[in-house]
Amino acid sequence: MKCNFNFAIYALLCSCFLDVNAELSKADGGVSQLWKELNELKAVLTETRLDLFHTRRELKGTKDVLAETRVRLEIMEKKQEKTRETLMETSRDLVETQTDLKETKKLIDQNEGNINVIHKTNNLKRLIDSTDVLHQVQVDIQNLKANMATVQSQVKNSQTPIIGFTSTISKDVVNLGDNQVIRFDTVYTNEGGDYNNLTGIFTCEIPGLYAFYVHTLAEPGKHLETEITKNLKPMVYTYAYDKEAFSSGSNMAVMILQKGDAVLVRSHGSEHSHNGSVIDFWYTSFSGFLIAP
Repeated sequence: MKCNFNFAIYALLCSCFLDVNAELSKADGGVSQLWKELNELKAVLTETRLDLFHTRRELKGTKDVLAETRVRLEIMEKKQEKTRETLMETSRDLVETQTDLKETKKLIDQNEGNINVIHKTNNLKRLIDSTDVLHQVQVDIQNLKANMATVQSQVKNSQTPIIGFTSTISKDVVNLGDNQVIRFDTVYTNEGGDYNNLTGIFTCEIPGLYAFYVHTLAEPGKHLETEITKNLKPMVYTYAYDKEAFSSGSNMAVMILQKGDAVLVRSHGSEHSHNGSVIDFWYTSFSGFLIAP
């Protein structure tokens, strides 16, 4: 009997323990859920605090902008006030100006007759002055014409005379002698007439600076040397020689000539071939011209 009672008590205690354990398990689940909700609420509160902080800063910035805007509005109001005062002063000045214009118009109307007389007098004076000026212009024109005629005469007298010639030979030169004058008998140009194609000599009539040019063509196998002379004094030389073909030589001399000086082209001593056809006439020429008197 006693054993059954103890077993019953033990069974009752076990049942109570199981019930208590179940309740504790439920309580633990509720606490966990509550803790989770508290954490979520804490996060929401933290976010709300940050939002409030940012909102406070934005409100402060807005407050500063409003204060600055208020200052600008006050400045604009002062400027508008000054502008209003300026416009009022300008309006008063316009009224005064209109009054002055009316008075001036009255004075002009009153003195119109006097002004017409003054204008007529001034026009007459201008006419008299214009007549004097016209007379002076005519005198100046006559003086200019006289001066122009003088200048034209001086220019005509000071113009550089045209002196120049170009000549060639009409046939081959054969059996060339020593110091023989080469006569360029075909004349293409002879301005001034100072070149004599019969003698081959240029005789200076107008003193000045002259230029002379000679070009010679030697027959194949012929040796040819020439010279430009001034009063028979050699100035420059030419040389031409080729054993099998035509050969050419040319040179130019610039010299100062006096009236009566003679310029010509001749063979250079005996430095040339003597027998047969020596100088070909096709490409042999002699030219000269006045550079400046």
